[in-house]
Amino acid sequence: MFRTSALVSQMVLLVSLLAGLPAPALSSPDFFEDSTLNRDVSGKPNLFPSSIGTFGEAYLQYNNNATLIRLGRQLVDTPFMNPSDAHIAPVTFLAYSLVNSSLENFKFTAMHITEVKRRQNNGFENTGKFITDRLGLTPDDTDGATVLGVKWDKGNLKVQGWEYYYPDFYNLIYFQGDLKFAEASGIKPFLSIQAGKQFYIEGSLVGSIDASAFGIKLGAEAGNANMYYAYNYLPKNRGNFQNGGLVSPFSYATDALYTNSLDGGLTSKSSAFVGGAHKWMIAYDFSETIWSKFSYTFFDLIKSVGGKDSKEFNIDLMYKFQGIFKGLSLRNRLAIVISDRQSENLIENRIQMQYVFGNLL
Repeated sequence: MFRTSALVSQMVLLVSLLAGLPAPALSSPDFFEDSTLNRDVSGKPNLFPSSIGTFGEAYLQYNNNATLIRLGRQLVDTPFMNPSDAHIAPVTFLAYSLVNSSLENFKFTAMHITEVKRRQNNGFENTGKFITDRLGLTPDDTDGATVLGVKWDKGNLKVQGWEYYYPDFYNLIYFQGDLKFAEASGIKPFLSIQAGKQFYIEGSLVGSIDASAFGIKLGAEAGNANMYYAYNYLPKNRGNFQNGGLVSPFSYATDALYTNSLDGGLTSKSSAFVGGAHKWMIAYDFSETIWSKFSYTFFDLIKSVGGKDSKEFNIDLMYKFQGIFKGLSLRNRLAIVISDRQSENLIENRIQMQYVFGNLL
């Protein structure tokens, strides 16, 4: 299978309508027009794109340096709920959020999300309807989701913990630690570890759910190069939803797992959702205008629950214009998937052109 996406134009426009007040501001940035891949009724790729125009963000905000309160349509950037912007148009949310950094080295986050806008849609929808639809269940509205997070960052060590509570689905607890080692001969090694646990909630619309995820990433920076090896494992848990697979409905291979690739990850594979994945990656900046990234990922899914092995190669190149065209970038993303599951085999190329009007404010 071959498919291609042409993704054109991101304009960020911030307008303050409450300039007479000292701190609050009404913001309406991010008007996106996104040409996305369609499929016809047969499910085959359709290379003729469609246009999407919507205000992905429109919110009221209060910021006194230590505390940020934001109400309305907004970007959310957390490990398991994020913009998922493999395409130009990101996923955005209708949310009520608070971020506080009053304590030194700490950042606390609390938010409640009620609606979400898919990257290919013009409108927002209830989070419950979004989740049930993505998981292939009967669409059903719910009361939204609550997210709590804390980050501690000091020197070369960063630690973060998150809780995602979906009263009609599940409860997810996630921890991650990142450590940078002392530089030696121009090489800066780093280590990252992660662990997540998903718990069943009485009356869950997905039934019994009990999942775990573990990961480790070891790498180094050297000059303009960055490289790492990463491994993730999701153990089998028969009798539970997706045989113990970790449910990550708000991400498109962009959740926190280290081994996600352009076209897939352990939480989005179609043959099975449990098993292991190995990933090797190297990124290199040729100059301030040319950026590159190359990666190879091997997915070793558990065969006893239908898992099929697959490999994914990613080649990512970006050119950033300078001078009067600063803010304009051209990016080419290539993915080659070779799988024991025939329907997963594909070559996908995404050409993305983006211009950010950062100098208008």
